[in-house]
Amino acid sequence: MPLETVDRERLKALLHQFQGRRILVVGDLIVSRFVEVAARKLAREAPVPAGDYVGETFLPGGAASLTRELVSLGASVSIVGLTGNDEYGTWLKSEFSRAGVTQSGIVSDPTRPTPLRTWIMVNTFHTLRIDREDRHDVPLATAKRLLEGAEPQVGDADCIIISDYDRGSVTSYLIGGIVSLAHAKGKIVVGQPKMHHYLDFSGVTYVKSNLGEAAHATGMAMVNDTSLRNMGVNLLSRLDCKAILITRGEEGVTLFDKENVTLFPPTGGRKNLFSKVGVRDAMTGVFALAVASGGNAYQAAVLSNVAGQARSDLPRAVTLSLHDLETRTEQTDDFVRRIVQAPVRR
Repeated sequence: MPLETVDRERLKALLHQFQGRRILVVGDLIVSRFVEVAARKLAREAPVPAGDYVGETFLPGGAASLTRELVSLGASVSIVGLTGNDEYGTWLKSEFSRAGVTQSGIVSDPTRPTPLRTWIMVNTFHTLRIDREDRHDVPLATAKRLLEGAEPQVGDADCIIISDYDRGSVTSYLIGGIVSLAHAKGKIVVGQPKMHHYLDFSGVTYVKSNLGEAAHATGMAMVNDTSLRNMGVNLLSRLDCKAILITRGEEGVTLFDKENVTLFPPTGGRKNLFSKVGVRDAMTGVFALAVASGGNAYQAAVLSNVAGQARSDLPRAVTLSLHDLETRTEQTDDFVRRIVQAPVRR
């Protein structure tokens, strides 16, 4: 039984295999800008805070955030994605260079801006996000350039992650091309879909998404455990993948495979794991590293769940480390006992 492989010692041994794993990330590259403001009073002109500018910081976002988390966990990472020919694209590429990320697959497009998310933080709280981006799918010619950039790197990768943020770089053409290349080379593909192209992720090995995205893709509402089961089984069949991991916020995560539906409770009690920047990417990165290191989907789901809890407790500028994961994995005995599994077909 694969679930019997989920124990503390085996999970810790799997973590030790992460170092040096070669991961190819294909996805939407975003820059996240955080503007800090210290509120002083209400403005006279409108009932809004008036405050003093404190400072601002920049962080990689989207698939670039995923890349950042993977590097922190010891992976050797290559990136394929799109930037504009602007200062934010230049900054992002300098960050990749500093982190040792292979970026030969990055395409610069002077007709589109590098996606920029500006978070306005008033007294440390998110009050507004401003997006500057072109969310339309890139033209076919650009998608072909992205696929050409990925092709020579597929064979060397232990795992490929397609990270979609609905910013236009990840198209049905690119997804299909990556999946075909991976199948020809016998490579694992982990898909992280968003909304627009969810059902185009057919043929990937594993899918990891959240409940809202899965509900949107199937047109099914989450009413009870039966509707969740129907949602997962529907997606498993339509995407023809080995397993789907659906994150459910404070309810933990649910794994669907051909035989079973497995409910993993939150590792640290009832807590919203998706309230902080970087949690989604840390969870996807750990899941991918686990299967790339020889782990099964059950082990990967547990470690991904642990990663979500650990990452949510870190400041946004701090990435997840193997030490963080090892510390949390030491505390998983009670969590493993609370896993619930049922057969897909009753």
